[in-house]
Amino acid sequence: MTRPKAIVGGEPGSGLVPVAPGEVRRRRAIARASRAKAVGRGNANALRSGVYSSVAVREDVLDMAAMVYACAPWLSPIRDAFAVESVARVIVRLRRLDIVVDAALENLTTPTQELTSMYSRCEGQLLRGLDALGLTPRAAADLGLQHLDAKARAQRLTEDALAPYRPKPSTVKEIP
Repeated sequence: MTRPKAIVGGEPGSGLVPVAPGEVRRRRAIARASRAKAVGRGNANALRSGVYSSVAVREDVLDMAAMVYACAPWLSPIRDAFAVESVARVIVRLRRLDIVVDAALENLTTPTQELTSMYSRCEGQLLRGLDALGLTPRAAADLGLQHLDAKARAQRLTEDALAPYRPKPSTVKEIP
């Protein structure tokens, strides 16, 4: 005999077992993880057209990574490559989610909770990644202030180090 599916807040006597909200979140997380693992195992459908697809978005990710490097000349292609690729992948994923959500709205259906939660998680990942790379206004301001402070300190140290070698002002007046 199969167990009935559980719904949060099911009507009494409807035959459905009520489940705690924490349990629902846990089950959704397990379902998301299993879908992501299916992509890793080679689920061809998910690889070609899924949101977690890496094959379908490879060119878009490379283009977006080039765009991120062009926007931020302080990034090193060697040191920051993984972070830039991660940010580019999240941007491409958000654009694909936009297409899916817009299609759902055009068909007069509401986007599923899974899509909207994935969208908000991706936005959070994007903001954290952009902040780490110095591409948000606050991070750019911090980076600029630190850069200016370091430049001023280096100039001050150089001037202090060269001070003993400067010629002393002459006390004798020159005859014209």
